[in-house]
Amino acid sequence: MHVQERTRATIQPRCLLNVRLSILAIAAALLALASLFQPAAAQDATASGTTHSLGVNLAFPDDGLVDSEQLCVALFSGTSPDLTQPPLLSRCLDPGNSAVTFEGLKKGDYSVLLPGPGSEIEENRYQGQLVATSIPDDDRLQAFGIDINVGLSPDYAGTTGRVQVNVFGCPAGTNAGADRANWETECQALAGGVPLTLSGTGSIHDAAFRAVTGVSGPSSGRVEFTNLPAGAYQLGGNLPENVTDTPALFVESSIDGSLGSLNPDDKLALRPTETVAVDVFLVLDPGAATNTGDTVGLGEVGITGGLDPASDGPEEILLGG
Repeated sequence: MHVQERTRATIQPRCLLNVRLSILAIAAALLALASLFQPAAAQDATASGTTHSLGVNLAFPDDGLVDSEQLCVALFSGTSPDLTQPPLLSRCLDPGNSAVTFEGLKKGDYSVLLPGPGSEIEENRYQGQLVATSIPDDDRLQAFGIDINVGLSPDYAGTTGRVQVNVFGCPAGTNAGADRANWETECQALAGGVPLTLSGTGSIHDAAFRAVTGVSGPSSGRVEFTNLPAGAYQLGGNLPENVTDTPALFVESSIDGSLGSLNPDDKLALRPTETVAVDVFLVLDPGAATNTGDTVGLGEVGITGGLDPASDGPEEILLGG
């Protein structure tokens, strides 16, 4: 035993050194050999680790989603996906939202479907769309985005809406707050010759209409905008020169009934076949002289006629919107 131990102690360092050198030499050779055959695989692995995000921004043709509704946006690979198969990713919008983001995407072609599976929309009023897009082979850019105009389904599309506006004159100092009945009691005059505008916003921004309230007969103080596409509108006009700049507005829908008062920054939401009636109450300015040369009204309350639509008069204001 003593001889074996001594012998082992004498020769072990040499054997271990040789073995270690041999193992290291073999390992180095294997690594060098492997590197000759796997450069492409290494590059592919690096590239596959690069991901991007895709944002989808939606522009609704109306006021968008309402309570209890949700619109799901589905993402598929390729430009001609099999829509009977589950999507690659899906994101759902709640009322008040209009954008979704898909994360962790590689470069390539994709298709965005809306409304996607899981959507819950009243009467299916939005047209189905499949929009092709792509993420380019550019590792310097991580985030991409597309804009989609949401369309109405054929049953809801078309120019079938209308907005009726009635303009009343009120004695100086009238202020009935949010009580429409009191405004109607106090304001017995109809204001004729008042130019009004109705302008589309969002996806119908190119829709613009102008009319002047009548000065006689059934059209006195009234105007009607017809054959309107569904969407959101702003009501504006040139206020007569002898009224305050804070008119009161109240809205009523042929679908929903009374909608209450309209704030200056509110928009009129118009749906297909809907009629929206707006009552505008103008209060005489006690500091302005009343010109009765072009008035329409009852008793002594008169609203000075509005500006000629072609004139360069005072700056137009938004009555609501």
